[in-house]
Amino acid sequence: MSEVVDILFGSVRDGFVQVSAFVAVTVLLFSYIQYRTDGRLVEKLEENRRAGPLVGALMGLTPGCGGAIVMMPLYVRGSVSFGTVVATLVATAGDSAFVIIALAPEAGVYAYAIALVTGVLFGYAIDAFGLGVGRVDGAVRSLRTTATDGGVAT
Repeated sequence: MSEVVDILFGSVRDGFVQVSAFVAVTVLLFSYIQYRTDGRLVEKLEENRRAGPLVGALMGLTPGCGGAIVMMPLYVRGSVSFGTVVATLVATAGDSAFVIIALAPEAGVYAYAIALVTGVLFGYAIDAFGLGVGRVDGAVRSLRTTATDGGVAT
């Protein structure tokens, strides 16, 4: 029994470290691009809000949850729409993306194509028709002043 527990914990630990490292790389890459462009990437998103759901869905396609981690603070700060966040989340395969890419890459391409199209459509629908976004926006506005990293200042 001890051997089974060791294998289980070893697998969980190794998976967590590998996924966390990839997510960190995604977030760091976005932050680095922001730094190198003096913040122009987010400025472009703010200026061209109609592109938001497409950009969000593309960010969602990154394996792991890095795209969502990048987009959520941008929404809280008002830089992107809630439709952009929904597009990111719909297109996200999360950590399961690693499995499908490794074991069935052709199926992964098909799944990613469907996720991209679905994410973009839902993102634009949310932005166009609202669909309860007022409540979400109201909840976000009720937060205390946001810090520059998108977190909440206490």
